[in-house]
Amino acid sequence: MPKIHACLLSEQIPSLPEIRVFSPERQDLDRSPSLFMCALGFEPRALTIPCRLSDNEYFAARSIYLEYSTNRGDNEANRPALLRHLGQMSETVQTLETDNEAFSRSLRDLLDSIASACEPEGRLPCVLFDISAAANRVIMKCMKVLLEFNIHLKILYSEAAIYHPTREEYDQAPEKWGSEDELGLERGVSEVNIGTEYPGYHIDQIPDCILVFPSFKKERSRAVISEVDPSLLVSPEKKVIWLLGKPHIEQDYWRVEAMRKINSLDADVPQWEVDTFNYVETLRTLDAIYQEKVGDHRFTLSPMGSKLQAVGASLFCYLRPDVRVVFATPKEYNASLYSDGCKETWMIDFGCVAEIRNILDRVGMLRIDEE
Repeated sequence: MPKIHACLLSEQIPSLPEIRVFSPERQDLDRSPSLFMCALGFEPRALTIPCRLSDNEYFAARSIYLEYSTNRGDNEANRPALLRHLGQMSETVQTLETDNEAFSRSLRDLLDSIASACEPEGRLPCVLFDISAAANRVIMKCMKVLLEFNIHLKILYSEAAIYHPTREEYDQAPEKWGSEDELGLERGVSEVNIGTEYPGYHIDQIPDCILVFPSFKKERSRAVISEVDPSLLVSPEKKVIWLLGKPHIEQDYWRVEAMRKINSLDADVPQWEVDTFNYVETLRTLDAIYQEKVGDHRFTLSPMGSKLQAVGASLFCYLRPDVRVVFATPKEYNASLYSDGCKETWMIDFGCVAEIRNILDRVGMLRIDEE
């Protein structure tokens, strides 16, 4: 007897691309992409991929670099080198202000013009997005727009050689990294806002469920929770769910326990460990939590974890548009002690974005299976 079957995310996940080591020396990329995107940041690895691409004579029709309202002086130190590399790659180099209200519209206009230029040739625009120095809020803003276009998308990422605090730095002064009064990796909260690209659907008066990827600063998580419902700071019950970033290198697992301590998470607090390097695991975990509570809760996501987790969170928000996203932006980052060097470079080749949309759109679709 035929049965009706609803397509599950688990059935679609094998169709999503894996992350793999990226080497421009081995010609892993289209040597003539339509657009190269990156961010002007203070970390040394902000220059790694632009440098390797330009040294290996890659050419992009256009390059854009994204600028922040925070740490402008620190970021400025990398501007001359970044402009030199981008200038070797592209005849047209421009900048976009990420914290400007018009950012998403400007990026859409740019992609629309690139798509229009490629249309007479019957080819997909190829977009390379280097997220190495991109803040999570920027990754998610960009992914929201990129997923709207029929492009060939490749995400590039430079993994830092050293992430601060190191185990030794943390053990010497654990209070430095979590205290609101100390700089640590970051300090303060400049603003908390609902992402205009991810407003969610919060009409029904049902309980809130907050999905928090915390940082090393408790105050950012508390600011997000307070924005949604201040009473959850005192009595969170099971409505605040913590997603702790599990480093893909085993010797760095101590960071998970440090995160628990900084955010005062005991064994009774709902929490998941999610691989910082596996964007698919982020998508899978978020959707598992969503499926468990959908219908009884309205969801807010706070993505303060790793950059690759932000990629997975972007796909989750495409899949579940009722989820709203709240960003908590620090007042400043510790540019002198954030990360050092580059261990490895990586790539996720999403291929045609229309197919990625199709993969996610099939989740929940009904089909009739013959026994």
